[in-house]
Amino acid sequence: HYKDLGGDAAAYVAPRNDLQGVKVYNAVDLEGLFTLGTVVLDYRGYRVTAQSIIPGILEREQEQSVVYGSIDFGKTVVTHAKYLDLLQKAGNQLKILPHKVVNDKQEDVELCSSVECKGIIGNDGRHYILDLLRTFPPDVNFLKIEGMELSKEAQALGFPIEHKHKLSCLRQELIDAFVESRYMMFIKYAAVQLQQLGLKKQMEPVKQIEVKKEKEEGAEKESEMEEDEAKRIVESMTDSITSGEKKEVEDSTKQIVKKAALAVGSLKETEFDIRFNPDVFSPGVIHPKDNLNFKKECQLVQDAADFLITVQIPAFIRDCLDHSTAPMDGATLADAIHNRGINMRYLGKITEMLGKVPQLEYVYVIAVSEVVMRSAKHLFTLFLQGMDMLSLSCSISHFLNCLLSSCPTPSCTVPDQIHKKRSRNRSKKTTSKTSPLTPTDSVEWANLSPKSLWAQIKTEAKSYFDWNLTADSIDAFVELINLNKITLLRSFCQKTGVQIMLREYQFDNKTVQSFSEEDIVNMYPIVKHINPRATDAYNFYTTGQSKIQQGFLKDGYELISEALNLLNNVYGAMHPEIAQCLRMLARLNYIMGDHMEAMSCQQKAVLMSERVNGIDHPYTITEYTHLALYCFANTQVSTALKLLYRARYLALLV
Repeated sequence: HYKDLGGDAAAYVAPRNDLQGVKVYNAVDLEGLFTLGTVVLDYRGYRVTAQSIIPGILEREQEQSVVYGSIDFGKTVVTHAKYLDLLQKAGNQLKILPHKVVNDKQEDVELCSSVECKGIIGNDGRHYILDLLRTFPPDVNFLKIEGMELSKEAQALGFPIEHKHKLSCLRQELIDAFVESRYMMFIKYAAVQLQQLGLKKQMEPVKQIEVKKEKEEGAEKESEMEEDEAKRIVESMTDSITSGEKKEVEDSTKQIVKKAALAVGSLKETEFDIRFNPDVFSPGVIHPKDNLNFKKECQLVQDAADFLITVQIPAFIRDCLDHSTAPMDGATLADAIHNRGINMRYLGKITEMLGKVPQLEYVYVIAVSEVVMRSAKHLFTLFLQGMDMLSLSCSISHFLNCLLSSCPTPSCTVPDQIHKKRSRNRSKKTTSKTSPLTPTDSVEWANLSPKSLWAQIKTEAKSYFDWNLTADSIDAFVELINLNKITLLRSFCQKTGVQIMLREYQFDNKTVQSFSEEDIVNMYPIVKHINPRATDAYNFYTTGQSKIQQGFLKDGYELISEALNLLNNVYGAMHPEIAQCLRMLARLNYIMGDHMEAMSCQQKAVLMSERVNGIDHPYTITEYTHLALYCFANTQVSTALKLLYRARYLALLV
């Protein structure tokens, strides 16, 4: 399937992109458009997608049932009016542009999604969409395309880097931020021009209709005027154009809008319109020749990729500097980077920039260890494929010894059964086809040495994250970034789903190896899925927060209590969001002077966070410190000290 796109590497990424697509379409929550329940599992080196079944799909051939999209990567493409209507509504929110592609009969077919997206009407009459792996525009910093040059900033950082697969796409958060920043540019540009014309007085009597565009409040006042004023001028002007009162609108204002639209690269000349064509650089898709906007569409995708490098990454580093994000371990770092809309492929670049800021040494250490552990995870996945069940535990313990133990030559025992099996296999000459999952009785894994493993990690970190690792053994690496090996072990086990025995491991003894076969208890699957949002509760919570920022503590307290009730009804008793809610209530009680109530709320939050997030999760550590403060306020000093010692111990461990 994925030959053109990068083979196995692409097949590995496709389910994750599909899941992101399902996630955003679920968030739009459009009536009449349905997605499949999707879960992605990583287990013992393989990736499996589990999806719910469309009613009636098993009774008929797939070719007959697809009424929208393409099943052979853009050769035969079909479309369907109802789907176009539904997807266009969703596409307006997701910034997807309706566009045409050419099929093998040389006909133009209009779509409002990527070519791969398929629409099937189930026996229950519902409209389902599946294969959403290209919902978002491609990331051109990681694609080599003939005849296309990236901006100077991107080239200075060494882009484009050829990635293992061609499915790298931008994140939804990035697209939202990009469109928002372009909208601000558009408004400021137009408003400044209008002021120069002195048309303000003429414009004010024009009736103001709300412009149908989502506006978020931007706190930047870069131009000399307030943004609200700028918005008002521009609104009155665009309304008068759309409502057709041409007498009042002079040509000059139209010219200004055209100029402003041109300046931000809008797709329409007379208004602000920024949407993306997800098929721009897809291999195998033919675009109609008469599409005049095609260059603009390509340019927008490039601009968005530049925006990521020039705006979002520096913004993330600023966030760390002013402590609005303070990641504690790899997982919280990844969340912080994703919230800015940056993909983890850029981790190497971010790590380089963090290395230049001495105040951020703690984030730098986390980022470096994250690069190395992720590279180790990629190698471990390949290492496990085709592994025999019998040799699973010894091979994993051997890999961990090579990765973390100071012992220069870890030995490993190959189980006897394998040798017996071999001799038996030789006697039977089997000609039947074997499935790719059958073990290939190889003992190659036993030849892995710490030296060769760290050499592989070095090349993987360079090829995937474009980051140069200077250390060539675990001890050199630990000295380089001054970390515990326990921390690295924790991070590795969480990423790969290895469960190990709870005991004190001897890492630094050069004669004994740290791990033995008995230490590997279990392998568990790593699951990626979508958390359904309790939207009403979420709205209450955010409104409550904004009330508190305005200083109305009582109102805020009531709203957040209401959110807590709703969350309990939706999620049941235990859930990470309920723990967050309780922490907020405890803080409000403390500020309003009710120390006893604060302590009881925070106690619940701590218990819940321990259960839902885990004992060593950064959130749980924060809960401990808060509880210590409230215990101190209730004159339980010894308890408060115990809690703080506990928090410090965990924070050093993570």
